[in-house]
Amino acid sequence: MKLKPIKWITPILLAILLVAAVTSPALAISDPDDLQVLATYVYEDCLEEGDVGALIYYLIDYTVLPTTETATEAYLFIFMDTDGVTQLKAVAPYTFVDSGYGYGMAWIYFTAAEAATHSLDSADVALYSVRLSGNPTVESGWAGDPPVTSSGIDYWQTEGTTSVLVGLRVLYYADLLELLWVLDLIETTPEGNKLAALGEEYFVNVILGLRTIAPSVFSYSSYDPLYPDVDYSREFGAVVTSGTGNVTGSPVTLVEGTNNVTANTTGTIIATLTSGTIGTATNDTGTVTGSPVSLVAGTNTLTVTAAGNITFNVALNTTQTMMTDTIIGTGWDLTELATRVGMSRMWLSMVVWSVVTLLVCAAVYKKTSERNAQSAGKVTFLLFNCMFLGGTVIGMVSLLAPVLIFLGCDAFIGYLIFFKPANV
Repeated sequence: MKLKPIKWITPILLAILLVAAVTSPALAISDPDDLQVLATYVYEDCLEEGDVGALIYYLIDYTVLPTTETATEAYLFIFMDTDGVTQLKAVAPYTFVDSGYGYGMAWIYFTAAEAATHSLDSADVALYSVRLSGNPTVESGWAGDPPVTSSGIDYWQTEGTTSVLVGLRVLYYADLLELLWVLDLIETTPEGNKLAALGEEYFVNVILGLRTIAPSVFSYSSYDPLYPDVDYSREFGAVVTSGTGNVTGSPVTLVEGTNNVTANTTGTIIATLTSGTIGTATNDTGTVTGSPVSLVAGTNTLTVTAAGNITFNVALNTTQTMMTDTIIGTGWDLTELATRVGMSRMWLSMVVWSVVTLLVCAAVYKKTSERNAQSAGKVTFLLFNCMFLGGTVIGMVSLLAPVLIFLGCDAFIGYLIFFKPANV
């Protein structure tokens, strides 16, 4: 009896599939043509005080790129302890260009707590290493043992500003990878080189928290402004203390004017002046280097080369004192008269100048009103302000007086312009 062809087809196909399943080799991922940890840079205090971050530049080179897994799936970077055996932390490379193979960057980050737990210490920089290894759990598996390479730490930050150092390193490698990948990773701005859009996309995924760690590498960044503690007060204060040399009675508090300070030995002495105080230090029976030495607000270190008296002449230096100095010793100087009547020079000067101003204004008003009564008041009003302004410039009037006068004038002018026309 002749068999029907259909009955033979099914067993034959099953046999073929069985043989193929048994004899076909597994598709394992191949070893790379070159595998290197090219450089490793370690930084401290990146996101918090006491943390540690390692920036890694690598090469995973394939002539024919694997098609089954990306570099993220197939490779691991491992930070090795000082014993060369203990694995402290591992990360995978980020997939970007060519599935993450070729040249690229990686970042291993330890929080402050992790760094303390592992006792990470820059003093042991020569004992730490970074291992680049094939992932032993990759789905395709390896034909043999996973490929592996290792390298030491090239740089461990021990000083300097982390944000600046990391930023410079990121921009350097962005420029390098731009040439290797033929992509626009960096751009020139009025503030210097910054990461371009593709550069930002890559590095913020490689270095988590990069915007906080190094905001200066971005074209658009937010900064926490620093508010320096600036002392705007202007008051007299000067003290001389011993340094490597000895000052009799240290600390010696100086008064405005001339002071004699005795240096018993050679060496340095310290003159500390408050904000607004200036002066000079000159030789007397003792000698200081560079006499006369100009003293400024803050700490002034003087070198005594011969023991003896040093003359310190110190005074308050403000806008008011600078203006006052212009008339001291001139015919406008009323210091002697003010002393006789028991007033300060400035108060007496203001009284005298006010009398002079009123007399001048009265004379001008009278003369102007004879010609044009309507304009007499305006002219006198302007003259009154100019007289007090002039008195301030030449040092006869305190700065506070014209400020108050001008505020009053502004209020009066505002009344004339806005309220009087409205009959308010």
